[in-house]
Amino acid sequence: MPQHDYSEQDLEFANEFRDIIHAEALEIVRKTYPKADKVFDRYPVEAYFEDVWEYPGKWYYYVSVPQGAGGRESLIRTIVHDTKEYYRTGTKPPEYSSMGINR
Repeated sequence: MPQHDYSEQDLEFANEFRDIIHAEALEIVRKTYPKADKVFDRYPVEAYFEDVWEYPGKWYYYVSVPQGAGGRESLIRTIVHDTKEYYRTGTKPPEYSSMGINR
């Protein structure tokens, strides 16, 4: 797969999509932790791009759920689980690469 230098606009689109995912996860988390103000996401914003090979033989990329996340619902479940674990234990696991929205 090709390496990309994403434009500011590309990253903006990915961040907007990611924020929607994070807002959905935060809504679920707040049912258990009403004062929750952030979510934890294992995937950096660059992971929200998917590369596709299309005719006439060129790589394209578009904003999508990160590969390996298991789809949108699975990604949200993972973010909710990880965030609840953070609020339960009070510690941010070191393997997390980025934090989501603050609302």
